[in-house]
Amino acid sequence: MPTVRYFLRSSKTNSVIQIGFSISKGVYPRVSTGLSINSKDWSSTTNLPKNNNAENKSIATQLKSLSVFIETEYNNDYTKGVIFSNSWLKSKVDDFFGRKDPETDDSIFMNYLKTYLKYREMDTRTKKATDKKIEEAGKKFEEFQQYKKKKYLIEEIDAKTMLEFKDWAMTKKNRRLAESTTQRLLKNIKTVLMDAYKNDKSVSRQIIKMSIPSAKSISVYLDFDELKQVKNMPIVGNENLKHARDWFTIGCYTGQRISDLMRMNKKMICTKTDIEGNQFRFIELTQEKTGSRVTIPLMDEVEEILNKYNGDFPPIFSSDKNSNDALFNRYIKKVCKLAGINEIVKGLVFNEEENRNEIKGTEKYNLISSHTCRRSFATNFYGNPKLPTPIIMAITGHKTEKTFFDYIKKDPADYVISSASVFKELSKERKEKENQRNTI
Repeated sequence: MPTVRYFLRSSKTNSVIQIGFSISKGVYPRVSTGLSINSKDWSSTTNLPKNNNAENKSIATQLKSLSVFIETEYNNDYTKGVIFSNSWLKSKVDDFFGRKDPETDDSIFMNYLKTYLKYREMDTRTKKATDKKIEEAGKKFEEFQQYKKKKYLIEEIDAKTMLEFKDWAMTKKNRRLAESTTQRLLKNIKTVLMDAYKNDKSVSRQIIKMSIPSAKSISVYLDFDELKQVKNMPIVGNENLKHARDWFTIGCYTGQRISDLMRMNKKMICTKTDIEGNQFRFIELTQEKTGSRVTIPLMDEVEEILNKYNGDFPPIFSSDKNSNDALFNRYIKKVCKLAGINEIVKGLVFNEEENRNEIKGTEKYNLISSHTCRRSFATNFYGNPKLPTPIIMAITGHKTEKTFFDYIKKDPADYVISSASVFKELSKERKEKENQRNTI
């Protein structure tokens, strides 16, 4: 029968107590208990501390309890086919004393987050964009830990910790973050904590019940008149601005994210014929973020631009995706400024003195970015009685109306006239049908 035995490695005044676990012939793992004692206070008869003072009695009690714990763990693991080694014994001793390895213990939040990301890398169903957001949240939480001079266990992160993190991110961090960014970080931190909860880790009940709403975003769109201003704005000499103007117009009439917009090429264009023999041209692509397959009708505004490039799309600005996106966002602000998109509107503007983004009034062109394309498409075509919401969502690739409506930037009052016009038309049709029946 496996037995636990304690012994000293030396006869020094401060000698480390070792534990040996005899399992079978040739299987005798031995490790340090982490406890030490004066060798003169060690009994070679009982292989335990002598009962000559309170401290030694306490150590003896701990070692007896450790023996029971090791034997119980052995019985539990034996049926699972676990390999018994020095590593196994050390992990059990550490578990008994509640010791944490700062590099590997997955009850430490950052260790768990790193392991969680590794598992996601192996899962082909996960989204790379989501992984990047979780990784970003981990980096920010690591900075927060350095600020607090503390490494958090999973079970230590509660509502108070989350509020402290939010306060640090928005007010004390070197480059203070906007509320929308901070809320996204909190959501991703909670995602990791909830995964830990599913894997039987101890997680604060406050976290389990916590709801983290998205901060209300302040963003802009361009209406059809403004899009016409941009599209028809003459640019002399600067090819980058010309290409940015054309890409922006294509984006506002296709409703795609920049990750899909800048991948468009003429090989994606196809022609389909309806039952009456009418032919229509489309762009077919698989969205990078969601994996959704979308088919986008080529509107006249897009066809006009393609004709300028012999049926193809404008050149991109850089072969590096991040650089290309950054250059597009820089150029399109300049284009919109030249086009006179200078209405004063509220939006997030970086305050260099405060070193943070803040909401303030600014010229509209300062708020234009690649995502303005997608918002403009959704906002301009939503509410058109000839285009039901599901048709628009099929083009944008939105899965739910909730996420789609986040893109709609018109005030509900803007649709009042449109809806009244539709109802008036329906009423007129009903009266015409009634008159026809009365005539018959």
